[in-house]
Amino acid sequence: MHEYRREHAEAARDVSAYLSNPVNAFLLTKRLTTDWRYVENLMTYEVGKEFLENVTAYRSVLKFPSDEDLNGAAVALMRLQDTYNLDTASLARGMLNGVQYSTELSAGDCFELGRQSYLNGDYYHTVLWMREAMDRLTGEVNRTATKEDVLEYLAFSTFKQGNIQTALSMTEELLELVPDHERAVSNKAYYVKELQKEAQQKILRGDDGSEEVPVDTTTLLKLSLGLLVTIVLVRVIL
Repeated sequence: MHEYRREHAEAARDVSAYLSNPVNAFLLTKRLTTDWRYVENLMTYEVGKEFLENVTAYRSVLKFPSDEDLNGAAVALMRLQDTYNLDTASLARGMLNGVQYSTELSAGDCFELGRQSYLNGDYYHTVLWMREAMDRLTGEVNRTATKEDVLEYLAFSTFKQGNIQTALSMTEELLELVPDHERAVSNKAYYVKELQKEAQQKILRGDDGSEEVPVDTTTLLKLSLGLLVTIVLVRVIL
């Protein structure tokens, strides 16, 4: 709730300026969608029922953002990142071109940006933001995401980018945390099979990783002439 109060106070100072920042727009939309569902679950206990009923009454009057709005806010942030070639870590700190424009994103915020990219089939940004989520997890006392969730999205998106070996390593790390993770078990078997296929194809192509030795045409010509002379001499003798 502290995050809600702090961001509300910041937005109240200048609503237009606050919402014009894509990072703030994403955070506000996330607070009123995925984060709000978590708060609602907490409020189902007796102590929060009255508060929840009051908020529910407001929701019938005020239109809360939808999951589609959240996805749109995430896409807008990615577009900003690409247009100005912004570093993911700096953007997560609320820094735009060296200027502090907004609050920092938590590991959970970065995870949600990665998840929204994943839903759009944008594996490039999924990898960027899941890696940032992983980095931020290590510095959080009260963790806002789980390592296993981040690894699951990160591993599969890495595979979709064509890096099977790294995807396999990440999946094995996930299985160390959750040995009975069904999807990870299935994915690991698939990645191993794909790597075996690649190895077999290299053998069939004769691709052993060695460099091709350039052919010396002069030497080749001398060898050919020598072979021709030998054949002629053999025929003369016979």
